Amino acid sequence: MRSWMKAPLLTLSILAGLAMPGIAQAQSTPSQGGPSFGWNGWGIRAGVSSDPDQAYGGVHFELGEFAPNVRFRPSLEIGFGDDVTLVQANAEVHYVFNKVQVWKPYVGGLVAFSWYEVDNVPPGVDDSDTDVGFMGLGGVQTRLKSGVGMFFEGKVGLTDEVPDFKAAIGWTWK
Repeated sequence: MRSWMKAPLLTLSILAGLAMPGIAQAQSTPSQGGPSFGWNGWGIRAGVSSDPDQAYGGVHFELGEFAPNVRFRPSLEIGFGDDVTLVQANAEVHYVFNKVQVWKPYVGGLVAFSWYEVDNVPPGVDDSDTDVGFMGLGGVQTRLKSGVGMFFEGKVGLTDEVPDFKAAIGWTWK
């Protein structure tokens, strides 16, 4: 298997491993009007980042609330540009301000599992690396008339192992 294919497969495996216990528990526990942790949809996202300066895209999975107004939304993003390919698996936790009616703000943080591959390195120099980093995030979300969710969000790198800043737009389907 080519080296650039190993990181995305590894990150998808990590996300699946993180999600499965919650999904299994949510499917076996009847809803009682409280938090509902389990499959609530999936979506796509696209954006730009700074350091490395990239355009990126990805997918996310809405896995519901594990506490009142606190949700888990893991994502997988792939960025290109600045002579670097970055694959990032994120374990995101958001606090959603549900009292707001139309555009609901949210804040949170994430742990990012990153794999970098640098272009144009001299022969014999390792051109890839893996890291774990942390980011803070904030955004706003709404539900369109079609039922599709839409959000705008920004992320700020809290450690050197992740981009300094990321801005994205995304859509979620149930």
